[in-house]
Amino acid sequence: MTTPRALSGIALSTLEQLLQAIETGRLACPITLSDFAACGFRGAAVDAAALFNELDESAVTFALRVAIAERVHRPPPRLNLVWTGPETRASVARGTSFVVEQLFASAQRSVIVGGYCFDTADMLRPLYRAMVDRPVSVTLFLDIQGTAATVEGGEAFANVFIDGFFRDVWTFGDPKPAVYYDPRTAIPGPPWTSLHAKCVVVDDERALITSANFTDRGHARNIETGVLVEDVAFAEELAGQWRQLVSEGLVRQYRS
Repeated sequence: MTTPRALSGIALSTLEQLLQAIETGRLACPITLSDFAACGFRGAAVDAAALFNELDESAVTFALRVAIAERVHRPPPRLNLVWTGPETRASVARGTSFVVEQLFASAQRSVIVGGYCFDTADMLRPLYRAMVDRPVSVTLFLDIQGTAATVEGGEAFANVFIDGFFRDVWTFGDPKPAVYYDPRTAIPGPPWTSLHAKCVVVDDERALITSANFTDRGHARNIETGVLVEDVAFAEELAGQWRQLVSEGLVRQYRS
C-alpha cells in the first residue's frame, strides 16, 4: 500500500490539494496519469500516479491523510550554524572540521559527498573507518578540473584525475567509495562548468551544506559558513538529487 514515506517528495500543499480533489469528486479512484494531468497536477504529483493507479478511494485518502498529518505534526528541522574562521566571543557556531568529522564517524548506512576540492586524507579518515567498521555505502561526486579536448579524451582525463585522488587523498586503500563525475567538467571552455557543490548527506537523515571545500584551508583557515540540517525530509530530497543524476546518466562512474 502507498505509504507516507513514498509521498515524501510531494509538497504538503500538493498533498492537501490532491485530497481535496478526491473528496470533492474532481479525481476518481483509481487515478491515472491522465487524470492527474487533466486536473492540472504536474511534477512530483504526477509521480504519485504510479502509487495510486491500483488503489481505491479509501486507501488513497487514508494514505494522503496520514502523510499530511505526519508532515504537519513532525518536529521542525534542527538547523545549526557551521563556521570556519575567527571565533567571536558570542559565537554559537559549530566548527566545520568538527561537524564533518562527526557526520562521517556517525554514519550507519550511507554517506553522499559532493565536493569541489579535496586535498588531505585526514578529514576523510573517519569516513574510511565507518566503511571498515560498518556496512556504510559511500558515494563521492567530484569536480574534474579537466583539460581534455574531446569527449573521449575527457573520460581518459577524468580517470587519470580520479586515479590521483585515490593516490594522494584517499590513501587508505580498500574499501573505496564509488566515485562519479560530471563529464562536462573534464573539457574546458564554454560553456564553463564546475561541480561546485560542497555538501554531505548521512543516512538520508542529516545534511551539511557549506561554502567550505574539503581542504585544510576550507576547514581550518578561511572564513566559511554552512548549515547543518537535521531533517529527514530535507536530507532525503538532497540525497535524491544526487541519486537522480546517477539514474538518469547525467554523471559518469569512475572505473579503476
